[in-house]
Amino acid sequence: MKVIIACSSLRDYVDYAQSRAGTNHPVIYLNKLYHRDPDEMREHIQEAFQKLPADTDTVLIAMGYCGGSWEGISARQTLVIPKIDDCVSVLLQTDDIVKSNLKQPDHLYVREKRPESFKGIFERMTTQVDEATKEQYHKDWQKLYNMMTIIDTGINDCRSDAYRRAVQEDADWLDAGIEYVNGGTYLLEKLFRGDWDDQFLVLQPGETVRREDVLV
Repeated sequence: MKVIIACSSLRDYVDYAQSRAGTNHPVIYLNKLYHRDPDEMREHIQEAFQKLPADTDTVLIAMGYCGGSWEGISARQTLVIPKIDDCVSVLLQTDDIVKSNLKQPDHLYVREKRPESFKGIFERMTTQVDEATKEQYHKDWQKLYNMMTIIDTGINDCRSDAYRRAVQEDADWLDAGIEYVNGGTYLLEKLFRGDWDDQFLVLQPGETVRREDVLV
């Protein structure tokens, strides 16, 4: 039996990709908050393997390498992991060209069905700092991002006025521009269907995930 281990940030896309691929594999989701620390995410990845049904023979990894979270992972099952750096690049992949990082520097990517307010995230993160420090942090964020890139995945209604307005508020706060790029669930569909070409690392039971094999 095949089981999917996926990041919760891709939940909607995993469901959609399975419907398009004609599969119904069980899914174990890892909380996206664990991305704050690769070591923490690795611990939860290892816990997820303990939860696999006894008859699992293949684990499909519906996420990226994610800052080294998968480094050193091995299992009793066959592992299939996309040669991709993170969950944003998973959705940016639209063809069969092997490329681990499809993001552009200085770009902040928006992919959710309902855009999350980055200004709101900032406000929650800075509740314990004084105004001068908060202002400096805001300037630092503005230096980091020059463009907000909306990934049109086909399921996030990102061309609507409401979606655009929500992103525009963040773009104004960051003093950044807005652009659209095409994306979707192409890579996830291949993963779920079993079309494991050079875009995937297939590890036999006992073999270990290594950075140099995933990121190309």
